[in-house]
Amino acid sequence: MKQAAIITIWFGKLPAYFPLWVRSLKANENFDFLLYTDQIVSLNNLPANLKVHSITFTELKNHISKTLGLKAAADAPYKLCDFRPAYGEIFAEELKDYEFWGHCDIDLMFGKLENFITRDILLLNRKVFNRGHLTLFRNEASVNSLYRSSKNIDYKMIFESPEYYMFDEWHGIHKVFKEYGIEQYHNECIADIEANAARFVCTKIENYKKQLFIWEDGLVKQYYLKDGELHHRELAYIHFQKRKLQVSTQKVFTSKSVIFTPFSFVPFDGEVTPALIRKFDKGNYNHYLKRQSDRILKKLNLLSPGPVIFNQTLKSIEMSA
Repeated sequence: MKQAAIITIWFGKLPAYFPLWVRSLKANENFDFLLYTDQIVSLNNLPANLKVHSITFTELKNHISKTLGLKAAADAPYKLCDFRPAYGEIFAEELKDYEFWGHCDIDLMFGKLENFITRDILLLNRKVFNRGHLTLFRNEASVNSLYRSSKNIDYKMIFESPEYYMFDEWHGIHKVFKEYGIEQYHNECIADIEANAARFVCTKIENYKKQLFIWEDGLVKQYYLKDGELHHRELAYIHFQKRKLQVSTQKVFTSKSVIFTPFSFVPFDGEVTPALIRKFDKGNYNHYLKRQSDRILKKLNLLSPGPVIFNQTLKSIEMSA
């Protein structure tokens, strides 16, 4: 049995940085990645562990409804995130040969996942990580159907509502696992970039006054200055959510390293120095002001809602340990 398959779903034009996501899969040969999309993926030299499945949004929505025995309310692709805890059943045929299955986003680059998701972690847990942008589940019937079992969260109401409940994150399926005391593992080992910040700073892990995030030879690293000295640490992946980062040159798809800035991806083949960190650790204040103004307008109900309305009710559900 193979170790793990990680599912990604994308409808509509692929982002310009898509080749970077694909490139980062090559360092993770122990994981297969299953991409379901309505786009033609025409990149050269696709890695052997990427398997592309052609499907339309309507076809997938109908497949979900038929498989789960309900009417899937998905008017926009983003709503499909709520169905992620049910992927073990929805894609059962494609996942039958894997010990674990999971889901991930495309707005990220992976480092070396096996340095953070070790064999011991997989043996001791039925779920790994509680962030929506990467989560793994053990591929067994009791786990694949667990989303149906909560006494506190009504999965059918979530699946049949057009609103997005964040059921794939710690508000939802994480609480269901906790409700039943089922083994799950989480470690804050990722560069989850704060969406509303001007600089590239992370949620949940320590940040520094001067720091830089780089994908370097298949590894994601956080370089930083502390007491005037250069340090770094390896991270599992970097998630650059809700940012319109530019691909200003095709060299970024072939360079030895990729520097992440609040503006763009920068190809890099040299040595990281304190001067390099100071050069690229800048703030994108246009992005920051836009995010802040949008938050204010939403609170005042002056901003038109997007294709999916966020429902926050799962945040208020308290579970016993």
